[in-house]
Amino acid sequence: FDSFIGLDFLYDKRNQRFQTTSGFFSNYNINLPILSDTNTLTNVYNYKIFRELYENNVSTLSFLLKSANSISSDDIKLSERLYIPGKRLRGFESGKVGPKDGSDFIGGNYASSINATTTIPMILENVQSVDIVLFADAANIWGVDYNSSLDKAGIRSSVGIGIDWLTAVGPLTFSFAQPITKEPTDIEETFR
Repeated sequence: FDSFIGLDFLYDKRNQRFQTTSGFFSNYNINLPILSDTNTLTNVYNYKIFRELYENNVSTLSFLLKSANSISSDDIKLSERLYIPGKRLRGFESGKVGPKDGSDFIGGNYASSINATTTIPMILENVQSVDIVLFADAANIWGVDYNSSLDKAGIRSSVGIGIDWLTAVGPLTFSFAQPITKEPTDIEETFR
């Protein structure tokens, strides 16, 4: 049984929360252990900026930094380990990068990513519900507190093209990505 207090600090200067075209947000989240076997302290910082570089274009640049460590010097639990979210590293299967113990991807104590995306409004410009996007993703996951020899620190990166489609049932995203840098144990995923 674990109990945490979560604190979330958000500074939001976007022009709108949905289909944002300008502004930025800065978000810091911390989970403080109250009752826990391993006393895992988790920090997450996320920053994203939106700019219109030319008419009807929206370009974004985002950073994500995460850390999970025990404040009592214990090894953190597998369920509290960090992974790179699938939307932050396209071109790789979600949760299938980073430190690996045997055949299991075990996550890490630290994770980071940087993402750049830009829309191409000249393609399908008369279709309001579809955006074609170009993207570049780079991420790293590292740190294994219980066995440093399992650490597979290395930058994973990919580039690709995607489709963001606003449907009646909600937004759908399709992407074709090509990994540029990877580790031998990572599992690729070209289409998502």
